[in-house]
Amino acid sequence: MQHLNFHPMDPRLEAAGALTRLAYRGDNERSGDMRTAIDYYCKKYNTDRSRFSAMLDVYEHVKANLVCEEQELVALFGFPDGLETNLYDLVRQMQFNLGDEKVHDLNLRIALAVSDEAIDVAFGTVGITDLLAYTQGLPIADPSKLLFADAVIRFDEYESRVNRLLDQAEALIREKADLLAPYAEKALADWNALQDEAAFFDQLAIEGIRLDCPQADVTPIVMQFTTIYLHSNILTAQYLGKEEHTDILYGVLVDEFTRTERTGKTDLESVANLLHALDDKKRLQILVALRERPLYGQELATITELSPGTVSHHMSELVGSGLVTIEKQGVKLLYSLNESRIKEFTAMLEKSFLR
Repeated sequence: MQHLNFHPMDPRLEAAGALTRLAYRGDNERSGDMRTAIDYYCKKYNTDRSRFSAMLDVYEHVKANLVCEEQELVALFGFPDGLETNLYDLVRQMQFNLGDEKVHDLNLRIALAVSDEAIDVAFGTVGITDLLAYTQGLPIADPSKLLFADAVIRFDEYESRVNRLLDQAEALIREKADLLAPYAEKALADWNALQDEAAFFDQLAIEGIRLDCPQADVTPIVMQFTTIYLHSNILTAQYLGKEEHTDILYGVLVDEFTRTERTGKTDLESVANLLHALDDKKRLQILVALRERPLYGQELATITELSPGTVSHHMSELVGSGLVTIEKQGVKLLYSLNESRIKEFTAMLEKSFLR
C-alpha cells in the first residue's frame, strides 16, 4: 500500500505493553492485570479462555521474572494522578517528534510539551518558565505536575530509566516471542488482505478515529490487544523539515471484537450495552459537555471539573459504545458526540418497548 506500511510484531513495544499492564493501579479491569482483562473479555464476548492462553503465558513470564522496584515501575509506566498518559509514552512521543538528536534540545522539548491543543508551536521562543506556568495550570494533582515538568526537563535521565526497564522486559518477551507471533501474524494477514488503504482507514473510523495522514506505520500489538495508540509528528514536521507521518499501534483483537459488537446482536443486547455506557454520572457529564461542540480532553476536563485521567478512563467506554467519536489533530484527540448513534439508540428503545 502506498501510504500505509505494516510492520511485524516489535518485542520492545510488547515489553512496554506488558510493563504498562503491570504498573496500572486504576479500577478499569481491561487495562491492568492480563488475567483480569481476559476474564472481562471472555465474559463480555463469550470467548473461550484458550484464545488468550499464549499471551497470558508471556505476561506471567514477564511478571514473574522482572526485577525492579515497584515504585520505579509505577512512576515510569503507571498513570500519575490526573495525567492522561504515562512517562514512557511521554518519552516515546518526544523521541518520535524530535528524533534522536534534537530530542536532547530542552527548548524543543518544552515547546512540544506546552503545545497543548494549539497547532502552531512556538519553537525557539519558550523556556523553563513557560513550562512551569503551563504545568501549574494543568487540572491535575501537584505531584503529577512536578513529575511531568521534571520528565521534560531531565529527559535524558528519564529516558535511561525507561530503557533499563524496557531492556529487561524485552529480553523476557523475546524468550517467548514465538507464543505471541501467531496473534500478530493473523492481524497482519487481515490488514494486507484489505482491498485498499481506504478500507483500513474505514476500520479506524469504526473505532471512532478519523485519521487522514500522508504516511502511516502500523504495528500489531498483542499485550494491549484491544487498544489503538497513535503518535503523530504533525506539530514538528514542518519546523524540522520532515515529512508528516503517524505511528499506529493496533491491538490484534480490536477488529474481531468490533465485528462481534456490531453483528449478531439483538436490539435488546445493543440497548443493554448502551445503557451500561450511560449508567455513570461522569460519563453523562462528558456527553452533555460534548452536546455544544467537539472538545479536546483538556477542555472536557475543565468544563466537567473532572481530571484528565478520569475523562480518558470514561472515554474508552463512550468510544467503544459508539456514543463518542475521535478525530486525531496533531498530537491531540478531538472528541465529538455521535448524534447518529444517539438517534439509533432512541429508535431501538421505541422499537423494543413501545407499541
